[in-house]
Amino acid sequence: MPFRALLPTLLFALLPGQVLSDEMRVAIRADFPGGNVKVVKNEGSAVDIAPDLRGGPVWFYWHFEAEASQPGTVTFDFANPPMIGVRGPAVGHDGGKSWNWLGAEHVTYAPTAGNDKTVVRKDRFAFRFTEAKQKVRFAVAIPYLQGDLDAFLAKHAANTHLKRSVLTKTRVGGREVDLLQIGKPGEGVQAVLLTARHHACESLASYVLEGILQEAMSDSLAGIAFRQKYVIYAVPLVDGDGVHAGDQGKNRPPHDHNRDYGKESIYSEIIAIQDLAELRDIRFSLDLHCPYLRGDIHEAFHFLGLGVPHIKDNVNELSAWLNEERPRVAMTPINLLTDPAKPGAENRKINSHYFATRKNAVFAATLEIPYAQPNTPSDPAMARAYGASILKAWVRTKFVTAAEDTPRGTKGHADLVAFRNKFLQTFRANPKEAESLANVYLEAKDNRGVHRAEANYLMAMMRLHEKKYAESLRFCKAVSRDTHATTSQQSSALLVAFQAVCGDPKSTAGDVDSGLADVQRFPHWAAEQQAKVLETASDYYFSRKEYGKSLDHSKQQLAFVAKHEYGRQLNRIATIQELHGKPDDAVASRKEAVKILSAQLRPTPPRSIFGAMMANDLFEAVCGIPTSTVEEKKAAAAMVLNHEIAPAALKEKVRKALAELDKHEARTRFALVVA
Repeated sequence: MPFRALLPTLLFALLPGQVLSDEMRVAIRADFPGGNVKVVKNEGSAVDIAPDLRGGPVWFYWHFEAEASQPGTVTFDFANPPMIGVRGPAVGHDGGKSWNWLGAEHVTYAPTAGNDKTVVRKDRFAFRFTEAKQKVRFAVAIPYLQGDLDAFLAKHAANTHLKRSVLTKTRVGGREVDLLQIGKPGEGVQAVLLTARHHACESLASYVLEGILQEAMSDSLAGIAFRQKYVIYAVPLVDGDGVHAGDQGKNRPPHDHNRDYGKESIYSEIIAIQDLAELRDIRFSLDLHCPYLRGDIHEAFHFLGLGVPHIKDNVNELSAWLNEERPRVAMTPINLLTDPAKPGAENRKINSHYFATRKNAVFAATLEIPYAQPNTPSDPAMARAYGASILKAWVRTKFVTAAEDTPRGTKGHADLVAFRNKFLQTFRANPKEAESLANVYLEAKDNRGVHRAEANYLMAMMRLHEKKYAESLRFCKAVSRDTHATTSQQSSALLVAFQAVCGDPKSTAGDVDSGLADVQRFPHWAAEQQAKVLETASDYYFSRKEYGKSLDHSKQQLAFVAKHEYGRQLNRIATIQELHGKPDDAVASRKEAVKILSAQLRPTPPRSIFGAMMANDLFEAVCGIPTSTVEEKKAAAAMVLNHEIAPAALKEKVRKALAELDKHEARTRFALVVA
């Protein structure tokens, strides 16, 4: 179906019979590249809006600008949820040049659909305008348009490894479709096809693609190694018309760009990609997408495609190396390739299936990149870092063909894992044997750099365990200096180094602050790593009775602890507050712990070790509040004692505490009788 031309729209507006409040008027517009909105009702401080579907099925893409007549809060309602992602809407204050997430705390999500069809289900977000005539842009996800691509290419225009040309022109708008080349064809150099935006609205994929391209054209070890073996052909905006017009693109009648492969293609863009594949003998193809808006697998990175055996194996190997290289805050993709033996599994109209079934195909898959994740930044910086990690993992991957029987040997990720696991199983019981395992790589003459970096990290960890802090730091520094080290090895070594500094009795507060600064300069830490760093710093100051500094780090840790550890952390904070001479603050912290833990544990505690530990945390919090009654303490104890998963030692600890409680209660009664 031809695209509807983008009509300039100023949707301010009064629908027939409406009267705007004198207190607030809001003008809505979408007459800019990527804009998309329909105003259903505009009452000033409350606006009902919807995606402009343009003849397509219900979807969730929207992108508009709102201008408020004066300061105040405006609510934006959407029917047909889900319409807002897990981090709320993307917000831009500078005409779309930069974006951040508003946050889920500003969103009211529609209740889960039930049997009662009369319940009105809407997603809603609220935004406070701070000044009159303030213009703010909102989008379901952080946008990426032709202007963003142009800016990226302009930034790298002087890079001799990058070549920009025109693949074709779009079917409807006649726009030039960019074709980017990184590297040069040659003997032994294999062509890799990268594509994004088969579906116009799937914008975060473009930031990941930027990261791949930037690393591939760089002078890093990965970039140099990549260009020695591969040349990239990238089509960054396959549906350029849809991206500009603000279309969703997904499921567009009669079909979208990602259902157009084969002999009966209707889109010039897809025809040109297929011609390019023939011309350049494309055997490697990676297509970048975003999935559904939120929920279940749609909040996880995952691979889709046709699981031809050797291709599935290559996806698994790439994923294993990606696990070593990914930003630590992000996850490794799940392999969800379809079993080709299932009836109707193959659909060559889809990009990944089309390239998986081409002669001599080595790798073909779709990588689904979530629009947003609740515990991950999902911003352009993280997405670009993820893209760079894909390129680094690609260089480490030895791809196999259909004719091979996975002969990766020492070049495979499994060999690294085997060394790691053997060391970990050995070092506590037999440090000498573990050291001998590491020395195989520390003294080797060959260029298995990743194994050498692993050996240095494992030795650092063992020396930390042995409290040989200076030696541990020496091995950590070797990892940091090793250009072959993976992201995981570098971050893990930084964490061990900081633990060594904090554990060493010779360390000063200046040493700890310097070590903490080194850690914090490293980007994209996982939440559990950040929590561990702050816990380590807190323990250091606690051991020196500097309770104020210990308390500061423990409070910062609250932002990163897991949900099931939040109550325990509040109890720890309360203990430090007591030692710091702030008993009232300690009681307040324990009361907050009781409030949070009670909500998590009632009416029935989770049947897991986490549930058991949270029940114990609740018991400790209740016992630490002077005004808690005996009944409250015994009720909290019962949660632990009656928990099926709670360890015997934990239950015994609670029984002893109850016995002391009974003794104290008896002594109190006796004193009252005597008095």
